[in-house]
Amino acid sequence: MTTTPMIRSRHSFAARFAMISTVSLGLLAGPIALAAPATASNDHSRKADCTVTALDPYAKDHGRNAMSRDNRKDRDVRVAFAFKIHCDKDADVRYNQKMFQVHDRHDTEKIGDAWDTVSVSGHHDKIVNVEKVTADRGEHFVKVYHTVRINVEDKDHRGHGNGNGSSDFSRSDTVKIWVNNNHK
Repeated sequence: MTTTPMIRSRHSFAARFAMISTVSLGLLAGPIALAAPATASNDHSRKADCTVTALDPYAKDHGRNAMSRDNRKDRDVRVAFAFKIHCDKDADVRYNQKMFQVHDRHDTEKIGDAWDTVSVSGHHDKIVNVEKVTADRGEHFVKVYHTVRINVEDKDHRGHGNGNGSSDFSRSDTVKIWVNNNHK
C-alpha cells in the first residue's frame, strides 16, 4: 500500500487570512457599488433648486391728479413690482415680497407686502404685484424698490412638508418713476 504524503501549503497563515479578508470585502462591497449609481440617478430624491430675480419696478398706469380737501394736488402712480422664479424641476414655492418707497436718504417706508405659494413648472414664472405710490409734497416722482424671498416647499411622497426646502433672496435696483408723465 502506498501512501501519499500530505503536501503542506507554502503560504503562511497570515497570507491566507489576508487573502480571505480581501475576497470577503470585495464580495461585500460589490453589491453596494452596483446599487450606488441607481440611487444617484433617482431624480425624485433630489429637491428642486429654485432661484428668484427681482425685476426693476415700472409704472403700470398713472393715476389722475385729484384735488384733495386742502387744495393740494395728490400725485400718485400705480407701480408694478415684478419678479421671476426659475426652478430646475416642478416645485411649490412660497414667496414673500416687500415693496418700499424711498423718501430721502434716511427715510424708507414699506408700502406693500405680498406672499403666496405658487406652483412652478420648471421654467420662469413671472409674478407682478401692483401698489399705488404717492409722491411726496412738491415732488414729481417716486423712488421705489422691492425685495423677494422664496422658500421651496420640499414634500415627501405623501405630500407632507419635511422642512428641507431651499431658499433664495433678491433685491431690485432703486428706481425713480415720474408721476406727472410717462418717463422713468
